[in-house]
Amino acid sequence: MNTIHGLAQLVESDISRPICTIGFFDGFHRGHASLLVDLLQWSEELQGTSTVITFSTHPKQVVEGMAPAVLTPLDRKLELLDAAGVDTVVILPFDEQLSRWSPERFIDEVLTGALGCAHLLMGFDSAFGAGAQGTSEYVGSLEDLALELRTSPPLLMEGEAVSSSAVRKCLEKGDLTRARRLLGRSFSLRGKVIYGDRRGHTIGFPTANLDPGPVLVPPVGVYLGCVSILGETEPANLDDSAGLWPAAINIGRRPTFGTPEAPEGTPFDPHLDRLEAHLDGFEGDLYGIVIEVELHRRLRGERRFESIGALKRQIVRDVESLRDWWSARRADESP
Repeated sequence: MNTIHGLAQLVESDISRPICTIGFFDGFHRGHASLLVDLLQWSEELQGTSTVITFSTHPKQVVEGMAPAVLTPLDRKLELLDAAGVDTVVILPFDEQLSRWSPERFIDEVLTGALGCAHLLMGFDSAFGAGAQGTSEYVGSLEDLALELRTSPPLLMEGEAVSSSAVRKCLEKGDLTRARRLLGRSFSLRGKVIYGDRRGHTIGFPTANLDPGPVLVPPVGVYLGCVSILGETEPANLDDSAGLWPAAINIGRRPTFGTPEAPEGTPFDPHLDRLEAHLDGFEGDLYGIVIEVELHRRLRGERRFESIGALKRQIVRDVESLRDWWSARRADESP
C-alpha cells in the first residue's frame, strides 16, 4: 500500500485515476469495511486506484478542543486499510487552517487539484469541510461539480447503523461481545511491556504491564483474552510455535495493595490504573517488547481482598476460568 503524508507530498505524487473516499475510520469496524468493499469494486470497474483520505488527528480535537478516546491508533489503522486491499492512503494533518476550509475549497485543492480525483465515494454519515458542511447531500447539490459522486449505504446490525460511536459505547460498558460483532474482530490494545511493581512475581502470577497509549481502554475489571508477542526482538526462550497465549487481564488499581477500590463500571484512568496481563504458561522476559492484548470477555469487577492469600485464591479461580474458556475456544476452532 502506498502511503502519502501531507499535501506537499500529495502534490508531487502521481496516482493513476484515483477513486477516493474520506474519513477518520476510527475503530475500522464492519461499516468501514462495507464502505471499502464499495470503493474497491468501483475502482475495479474503472481500473483505477482505490484511495483513502484520512487525518492524523481527530477533527473534533481541533474544532472542539476535545475528542472522544481513539479506538484505533494510526499505525494500526494503516495495517487494517492495507489488509482490506486499499491501494493508496493519504494522511493529512488536521489543523486549524484545514478546519476552516469550505467543502468547495477542499474539493478544489485536495480532490480535483492535488489528487486529480474525478470519482468520490462518501459514507452515509461522512462529511468534510468547515462545520462538517460537506455531506453527500451538500456535495451532490453543488453546481458544476467536477466529480462523480456515489454514497455507500449504512451497514445495519440489529436495526442500528454500525458506527464508531456504537463501538465506543459497547467498550465503555465492557460489552466486548457486541463490540466484537460490530468490529468484525476482537477489540485489542497494543503497546510496549513496561516495568510495574513486580507484585505478580511475588505471589506466583507474573504479569506483563502494558502501556496502551492514548486510546480507549474498557472499564476497570478482570478480563479473559489472549496475547500476541509482536516485538522484533523475541525473548531467547520464547517458543515460536506458540505465539498466541491465553491471558487473564487486569485493568485497574489493585486495591488489595492499598489503593482506593473502584466502583463497578469505573472508566480507565491512565494516571491511576494499570493494564496487566498474566500469560498462562509463558515463562520469559517481555520488558520492552511490543505485545497485542485481545480482550474477549469480562470476567468480574476488580475488588479489594482482605489478604494476599485471598487474592491468590481468587486469581487461581480466574486462571481456571481462563483455561476453561481457552479450551472451549480451541474446540470451537477445530475442524
